[in-house]
Amino acid sequence: MPANFYEVKPYTSELTEDWKSVLLMATNATLMHDRAFLDYHPSGKFQDCSVIVYKDNAPVAVFSAHRKGKLVYSHKGLSYAGLIHKPSSFNQKLNCYQYLLKYYDSLGINTLQIKETPSIYDFNPNESTAYIMHLAQGEIIQMELSLAIKLPLRVTNKGRKANIKQANLAKLEIIESKNPNIFWEELLLPNLENRYGKQPTHCKEEMAFLMGKFPQNIRQFNVYKDDQVLAGATVYLTPNCLHTQYLASNRQGREQHALDALIQYLCENFAGKRQFLDFGHSNENQGLNINRFLFKWKESFGANSIVHNHFQVPVSGWKRLEDVYNYTS
Repeated sequence: MPANFYEVKPYTSELTEDWKSVLLMATNATLMHDRAFLDYHPSGKFQDCSVIVYKDNAPVAVFSAHRKGKLVYSHKGLSYAGLIHKPSSFNQKLNCYQYLLKYYDSLGINTLQIKETPSIYDFNPNESTAYIMHLAQGEIIQMELSLAIKLPLRVTNKGRKANIKQANLAKLEIIESKNPNIFWEELLLPNLENRYGKQPTHCKEEMAFLMGKFPQNIRQFNVYKDDQVLAGATVYLTPNCLHTQYLASNRQGREQHALDALIQYLCENFAGKRQFLDFGHSNENQGLNINRFLFKWKESFGANSIVHNHFQVPVSGWKRLEDVYNYTS
């Protein structure tokens, strides 16, 4: 077998240990890429088309994906996906995508869509994916603008500082809960329905199931005053970030700035353990509009903008990746 031999294998349960071995060493893996998280979706909702990339018979990358006709998505059931890989050079990442696209081409797929994992989730952040997509004649079909706080928290906005101070004087109590029921029923569902006319992505039963599967990675924090719940956050913990998957408060919580106190609490308790608190995006209409109030609220904590790209690339692009180093003047 020649050196630098790449092979792509479709994921099956027999390859679970190979999948896990990549996640253990990957620079950009999160709980989203764990097979237990991927497989919680109802049977039949997604036609799995995930793969593992091998170099010299060793697994070096995984790609969570599902198929719909001649399209492969990575991944509509996840907040983000794309190539999850062990520490690698640009050349190895290029080769992974080349053989990945070639494999899907062999299945009769026409197009691949990727919701890329944002750079802040990578211990060694780089922007090479966008360049590789460009080389393969891919395009950005959607962009979202997330906001993330670089820890430790340093609030300079005068209004936000005053609100945090007021919340601290109110002596609010922050308690971690083992189940999401109170938060869902008393805060999240009424808040989303009354203010935005929406439902959360997960029902409380799904979230309770996921919290049971990932007790160290999915955690619920609630804010109380005199035994009455005012606000809460469902938090996803990854090696590099904590992400506020859901945030909500009621009228009394808004009056007492309970979420301000909760954000300060999370930042202080995880500073030194994580690099970022990720608020997620505040976009609507496929990323073309911004909820101004949410965006300004997040930005007032000192959060900076992070671009979240969605790529579409023809699988035939593997041929162009094959020729990257063959240019002659």
